[in-house]
Amino acid sequence: MVPPLIQDADPRPDLLGWQAWAQPVLGAPYLWCASFSASVPYDLVAAFASSLASPVPVPRRTLPRSAMGRLTVIRRS
Repeated sequence: MVPPLIQDADPRPDLLGWQAWAQPVLGAPYLWCASFSASVPYDLVAAFASSLASPVPVPRRTLPRSAMGRLTVIRRS
């Protein structure tokens, strides 16, 4: 179900949306969470999912402590 603070253009209760989250360990707090209601265009949800699955490195200056040991670090040469 869509979280209570998310407003949808089509609030019918039988329409389900999508939700994605990062949880480093089962039962641990989420690092982040994204919710999409049923009226969000499929191509937007697909672009979001594609960006999560992309193997392209993300440039960062610092890493969050909670991510240490969970990310692959590639040093620039």
